Amino acid sequence: MAAPLKLVQSIAFFCFLIGGQAQSQCSYRDILVTESRTGNFIQGKPQFHVVIRNNCACAQSGIQLDCTGFTSVDEIKPSILRRAGNVCILIQGRTLNQGDWAHFKYAADKQFWFNPISSDPSC
Repeated sequence: MAAPLKLVQSIAFFCFLIGGQAQSQCSYRDILVTESRTGNFIQGKPQFHVVIRNNCACAQSGIQLDCTGFTSVDEIKPSILRRAGNVCILIQGRTLNQGDWAHFKYAADKQFWFNPISSDPSC
């Protein structure tokens, strides 16, 4: 009876270790970006709503998005999204915890896809 119990404990411990390693594998690829049209128009251009969510089990800060070619006639607060060349910095580099999100709206001729390119996970 002791041998099966020891085996179960060993397997549980191994799974615990693997789970910890899986969390440390978080990256910018765990940042989910969803966009939808709001139905509103700003200066004759359709408005879009962007939600950026951290799907990682760990907190992530310093989230950067590729903004190459992005323009908007609708002003975005720099505290939410600040452009630095072809990179946009989300919420001034502050932390998004697991499941947290940030959002903003923009208006442009066509939808722009914000691709995450960098982040600093903290596990």
